[in-house]
Amino acid sequence: MLHVRSRGSIGKFRTIAIHTSEAARQKADEVAKTPEFAVGLRKRRKVEGLFSELKNRIGLRRLRLRRIKFVCEQFYLAAVAQNLKRLVRFLNMRAQPAMASA
Repeated sequence: MLHVRSRGSIGKFRTIAIHTSEAARQKADEVAKTPEFAVGLRKRRKVEGLFSELKNRIGLRRLRLRRIKFVCEQFYLAAVAQNLKRLVRFLNMRAQPAMASA
């Protein structure tokens, strides 16, 4: 905490509170303004969207099995289901413009 003597204050000291992590926060703000951060944010947004779909739509909010072997199998099956859904959506998008031009 920083104490600063002020002429116009009523009390003996005027107090300005500075958080102990202020330097780290300022450094994070500087990094967030770089173009590399923007690229990483776009990549992370894609990946996190896929994980949220697994969690919310495919049902991986809670795992039904225990032990790492079974958890891996459940995750792989969910990822296959997600990729099949995306493949069907992709193939439908490619087929529709061809039908419209015919």
